Order: sequence, then C-alpha cells, then structure tokens
Amino acid sequence: MKTSATSAVPLRVVASPTDIPLNESDFYANLVTRNRHFISDVVQDRLKNLKVLIAGCGSAGGACVEPLVRLGVTHLRLADNGSYELSNLNRQHAFIDSIGTNKATFHRQQALRINPFVDIIDFPRGISRENCREMVRWADVVLDCVDVTTPEAIEMKFFLHECAKLEAKPTLCPLDVGFAQWGMTFDYRKPQVAALDGRLVACRRAKHPIKALFTMFPLHSVPNHSLPLVYEVLTQERVSASQLGCASDVLSGIVAAALVRWVSSGELIKGWNINLETYALTRMERWKFFWQGFALRYKIRRLMSLLK
Repeated sequence: MKTSATSAVPLRVVASPTDIPLNESDFYANLVTRNRHFISDVVQDRLKNLKVLIAGCGSAGGACVEPLVRLGVTHLRLADNGSYELSNLNRQHAFIDSIGTNKATFHRQQALRINPFVDIIDFPRGISRENCREMVRWADVVLDCVDVTTPEAIEMKFFLHECAKLEAKPTLCPLDVGFAQWGMTFDYRKPQVAALDGRLVACRRAKHPIKALFTMFPLHSVPNHSLPLVYEVLTQERVSASQLGCASDVLSGIVAAALVRWVSSGELIKGWNINLETYALTRMERWKFFWQGFALRYKIRRLMSLLK
C-alpha cells in the first residue's frame, strides 16, 4: 500500500463498486458510519427500525425521502397519485426524463439507488379511504404532505388525520410558501389531542380549498412576501399556487432532525417557522412586503369570510 510523501498514514485506494458489501448489515454499517458523534449507536438502531409514512411526494414530501434514507431510515411507505410535469422541476427532485413518472414510484427508485436493502413500497394511487388506515397503522410516524389545492385532495388530508388520531400516530404537517417553511405537529399519542387540534369540523365546513387551508393553518403562517399570491388565488381564476424548492429543502433538514430527536427522547417538536426572506430579499423589499401585509391580510380575511 502506498504512503504519502509527507505523511506516514497509508493511502487507501478508492473503493470500486465491486467492493460494496453485499450483505445488509455490513452495507448499513458503512452507510451510516459518518453519522457517529452526532447520532449514537442506540439512536441509529432506532432510526433503522423506524417506520415512516410519507403521504404526498411532491415538493415537501419528495424532498424528505432521500435525506431520511441517507440518515439510515430503512422502512418507508410513499403515497402519491400524481406524476411529474415540467412545471414541477423548479422545486421537486426530479429530472426531464422523470416527466410522466409517478412521484411515489420515482422516489422509491431513487431510494433503492442509495440503499438497495431499504424496505420501501410506493402507492401510486395515493392515499385513499381504502388504504389510509392500514398505512397509518403500519407507521410509527406520519409525514402529512398531501396536496391542498383541490377539494378532493384536502378532504384526504383531513381523513389522514382522522386515521392518525384513531391509530395514535404522531403526525408532522408542513406548509411551504415562497421562501418560508412553516409547520405544526399533532401528537396523537396523547388522548387529549383531537384531530387537527379540534379544527376538523370547521375545516370540512369550509368547502373552498383556500378557506379550508387557512382554517387548518393560521393565516399568520403565510409570510408577508407570499400574501400577494394568496390574494391572487382568491381573486383570480386559474392562478397556480407558486412554490420554491428552497422551502421544501429546508423541510427535509427539519424532519431529519425532528425524527432523530423523537427516537432519542420520545419528544415531538411542537412545530417550526423558518423564513428565508432575510437572506432572499433586500431590506427595502422586506419593508415593502411588511407594510403591504397589513392591507392584504385584512382583504384576505374579508374575502375568506364571504367564502362557503
């Protein structure tokens, strides 16, 4: 074995694909070896055995699959009934040749390219009344990234929380808007925690998706720079709900850290609020959106009060 001219430390030749361990235990040990000092062996073993359901594999849910697999999570169920479109590529972890591919299927294939031993199943028909409770029952924790742009999708979001409550499964629920990532958790292990913290009936009563969304999430979860988008969606037809990839990428780090904490101590984080506009916008732009926000929030609340 060769040594460096300036050091007595032997240099190891870079491993070729033929040197990859072919048995699961050796492969896993090598995969997570650089997690040490940050994640103990006990916690790493818990992560390996953790069962995670990701409901919705678009920008938010899709961003979390790869980091969790690299972290050492080996049991995942992915559900999404959507396929990639060109307009998804500004933020979702897919490629031109992924267009037309189901999102859950794509992420299952990508996960297997990282860890061929991972226990991962995709559900390309998404969450449904037929499969939801069984999937939730299987999971230890649920990541709710179900779409919120159509009445059908948001109804399935509500049903997912009903199932999580019945099965007493902790559920993380993100909202990424513009440069901001906002989220809340529901610790359904606690009997006193109702589905959606008691907002389920009011959410279902709000037929319009936007009103339902901001019955579930508080309007203050929307940062000032994203209020013009909400206003346009409410007042104009055929306005797409714009999103940026940086917000969902932030979520992937939050979820990874939250699950490490959860398997370490059993403690579920209460939520998160990370707004990147401090780095993305100038001070003048932030002041502009700050003052604009007063009038827009009033208009949005008034418009939503008129919606059924």
